[in-house]
Amino acid sequence: MTRLKANSLLDAATVLVGWTNRSATRDTEKVFTSGEVVKLNTKLDAASRFSLLASHPGHSAAVTVVLHLAPELRDGTMGTFVPVATVAVPAEGGRVEAYISGHDILLDTADVDNADLPALCFAKAVVTPSTPEGMVVGLTATLPA
Repeated sequence: MTRLKANSLLDAATVLVGWTNRSATRDTEKVFTSGEVVKLNTKLDAASRFSLLASHPGHSAAVTVVLHLAPELRDGTMGTFVPVATVAVPAEGGRVEAYISGHDILLDTADVDNADLPALCFAKAVVTPSTPEGMVVGLTATLPA
C-alpha cells in the first residue's frame, strides 16, 4: 500500500481560549483565557494555510476575536505581537472560521532583523467585549507536502 501525498494537519485543536483536556505535555485540564499567550509547536509563517476557529453556544452580545502572533527571536525571547485576523461570532452563537496564509504575515519592523524565519510561534486570541461561557478559540495549520 502506498501513502497518498497530502498536507499534514498540525496543531489540530490547539486551544487559545477555552477548556482543554490533559495531554501528553500537560497532565491536568486547563482553561485558557482571552489574551493568554500560547507557544505553538508549528511556526505559522511556514504554513501554507491555517485556520482560526471561534465558537460559542450563545451570549448576551456578539463577540469579536482578534488573533495576534509574535515571533521567537534569535535570543529565544518573544517578539512584538501583530494582529493577523479578526472574526465576529453573533450573540446567538455558532462557529466562525477564518483562513490565513502563513506566508503573507509580516513581522513587526522592530523584529525583522532579530528573527530567523520561519519564526511565528507565539499566539494569543483577544475576545471582546467579554468571553462567553463555553467559548472555544483554536488554530489548525497545514504545511506544504
